[in-house]
Amino acid sequence: MNTLDSRSLNIGDCLAIKFPAAGPVRHLLSTGAHAPARVGPNEGFPINVKAKSDPAAPAKQYIIVVKKDGNQFVPDTKDLSIQAGDTVLWYTTDPTVAGFAVGVSGKDFAFSSHGLRAEAIYTHAFGTPGTYEWADPLARNVSGVVVVTPVTPKNDSERQAWLDSLSKGAAFEIRGGKVTPAKVEIVVGQTVFWKVWDGEGIAIVDKRLMVAK
Repeated sequence: MNTLDSRSLNIGDCLAIKFPAAGPVRHLLSTGAHAPARVGPNEGFPINVKAKSDPAAPAKQYIIVVKKDGNQFVPDTKDLSIQAGDTVLWYTTDPTVAGFAVGVSGKDFAFSSHGLRAEAIYTHAFGTPGTYEWADPLARNVSGVVVVTPVTPKNDSERQAWLDSLSKGAAFEIRGGKVTPAKVEIVVGQTVFWKVWDGEGIAIVDKRLMVAK
């Protein structure tokens, strides 16, 4: 639906990260071109990561919807409490929130949407058919292809089949500096997931944007 670039998030994009250890952290929302490497102690908004109360309990996912307050990007939840091992996901439904970035910092933890790290997930919904070659600008081996096929339902049955397909995503996994699979094929409207198992500083960028820059 929008430009494929994990460094600058728009409608149709989601970014999720897992918080591995307890401790206070802060997250800051900024324009995609100005993602902070670290967030200062008085900047942004707090996320209180508590020790896990029940080691056997499943981890939870928390959602932060990014909105606009004047010229500033703000989260719908401004003071979030989670437990170690939980995941936080950022996204927007506001078309005026174009090109936002996420920075997170704590005593022993730092993360920026400009460089995905272990336990991060980036997703993008594709609204236009075509072939999309993507890569990490800093890593030659981290690349892949998304083929998006147009859909022209001819009846209610085909239309319902297409709507049902939208709930099914395709996925790339990045592990050890390599990507699997090399290519995924979807239809218009479906979402592609990028799961980063290890490494740091990874970005998912349409190669045409890299050439343009």
